[in-house]
Amino acid sequence: MPERSAPAGEISLARLAAYGQMVVPLAVVGLPLAIYIPPFYGGTLGLDLALIGTLLMLARFSDVVTDPLIGRLSDLTRTRWGRRRPWILAGLPVMVISAYMLFLPPEGAGALYLLGAIVALYFGFTLIVIPYGAWGAELVGGYEERNKVTGSREIFLVAGILLALLVPVIATEAVEAGGTGQAVTREAMASLGWLTVLLVPLCGFVLLAFVGEPPARLGVSAAAQTAAPAEMLRQIRPLLKNGPFRIVLLSSVCGALAGSVNASVAILFYDHVAGIGEEGLVLILVLFTAALAGTPLWVRLGARLGKHKAIALAGLINMGAFAIIPFIIYGLKPLDAGYVLPAMFAVTIVRGGTMSASGVLGMSILADVADLDTLKTGEQRTGFLFSFLGMVRKIFEAAGVGIALPIVSWFGFNPGLEENSEAALFSLLAMYCLLPLLLWLASIAIIWRYPITPARQERLRRALRLKEARRASHSAAS
Repeated sequence: MPERSAPAGEISLARLAAYGQMVVPLAVVGLPLAIYIPPFYGGTLGLDLALIGTLLMLARFSDVVTDPLIGRLSDLTRTRWGRRRPWILAGLPVMVISAYMLFLPPEGAGALYLLGAIVALYFGFTLIVIPYGAWGAELVGGYEERNKVTGSREIFLVAGILLALLVPVIATEAVEAGGTGQAVTREAMASLGWLTVLLVPLCGFVLLAFVGEPPARLGVSAAAQTAAPAEMLRQIRPLLKNGPFRIVLLSSVCGALAGSVNASVAILFYDHVAGIGEEGLVLILVLFTAALAGTPLWVRLGARLGKHKAIALAGLINMGAFAIIPFIIYGLKPLDAGYVLPAMFAVTIVRGGTMSASGVLGMSILADVADLDTLKTGEQRTGFLFSFLGMVRKIFEAAGVGIALPIVSWFGFNPGLEENSEAALFSLLAMYCLLPLLLWLASIAIIWRYPITPARQERLRRALRLKEARRASHSAAS
C-alpha cells in the first residue's frame, strides 16, 4: 500500500486509515458484550439476569492479571517484526474462536459455557487491544497529531458499532419476515459471530502488513527486563506518583462505571420503561451515527480548547441532555406515549454528538502522559501504561454490570414479563440515567484539573529528544 508523503511530524491519510480500521471488528465484538449479551442470554436463552451480571463481572476480573502482563511483555518484546505485532497476531485466532462460541452457542448452553466463552474473548481482546493502543501512541508525538490518530480510530470504531447494530436487524428480518418482537434473536447473534470471523483476520492483515511500527525511543534497564510479579509491582509505583496519570485514572474510572451501568440496561430500559420496543435499537443506531458525525468537531476543539477542557465541555452537554430523560418518562409519557420516541430521538442526537470526545481525546491525553512517564523513568513503558489503565477501567466496567443487573433483579424486574412493578421499572431508570449522571459529574470535575497543555507537552517532547540524544552519544562513546 503506497503512502503519500506527509510533512515531517505528520502521518499520512493512508497510514491513519490502515491503523484505525482495526477497531472495526473490535467494535463488532465489543458492542454486544455491553448491550446484547444480557437480553440474549437472559431473555432468549433463559438464564437468570442477576447470574449473567455476576458472570460478566467475574470474567472481567481475569483482565486484572492478563492486561498488565501483556502490556509489560509487549514493551519488553524485541523481534524483527517489532514489539506489538507478535502479540496482535497471537490474539487474532483467539478472538475469532471465542467470538464464534459466544455468538453461536449450542442448544442448552448454560452459565459455565457463557463464562468460558467470555473469559476467552476477553483474553483475545487483551492480546490485541493493549499492544494496539500502545502502537498508536507511538506512531506520532505531536499534541494535535495524536488527536488525528485517535480520531481516525474513533471514526472506524463508530463504523464498527453501526455494523454491529445494523447487521443483526437485517439478519433477523431476513429469516423471520416482520421480525419476532424480540430485541435480540439467535439469528441476530449468529450474524455477529460470522461477521467477526470474517473481519478479524482481514483487518488484522491490513494493520500488520501496512502500518510500520516505530522503534523503541528508550531502552529498558537490565533490572527491569522481566515480567515477574515483584517487577510488575515496581512498575506500578511510578504511575501512581504521576499526577496527570492519577487524574486520567480517576476520571476514567468514574466514566467507565457510568457507561457500563448505563449500557448494561439500555435495551431493557427502552423496552420496558420507555415502551418503544425494537425502536430502541434505532436510537442506539442514531447515537453512534451522531458520534461519527461529531468526531471531527472534537478533534478540532481538542486542539483549540485543550483536550481535557473539550472532554469536560462534551460531558456537560451530554449530562444536560441525559437529565431530561426522567421528565420524558414521568412527564411526557403519561400525557401521550407517542411523545416518547421523538423526545428520546432528540436527546440521543445530542448525546451522540458529544460521545466521541472522550474516545478521541482521552486516548490522545494518555499518549501525552506516556511521554511524561518515559521522561521520568527513562524507560518506554507505553504498553504497560495503557494496559494498567485498561485493566482498572475493565474492573469498573465489570463492576457496573455486576451492580446494575443484580439491583434491577433485586427490585423484582424480570425481562420475560410483559408487566413489571413500578419499583422494578424505577430501578431500571435509576441504573440507566440517575446513577450514571452522578458518576459523569465526578468524571468531569476530575478531568478539569488535568495539567498538560500543548506548551507543556512540547517541552516534554524536547526533553525526551535531548535525553535520547544523550543516551545515543553515551552508547557511541562506550
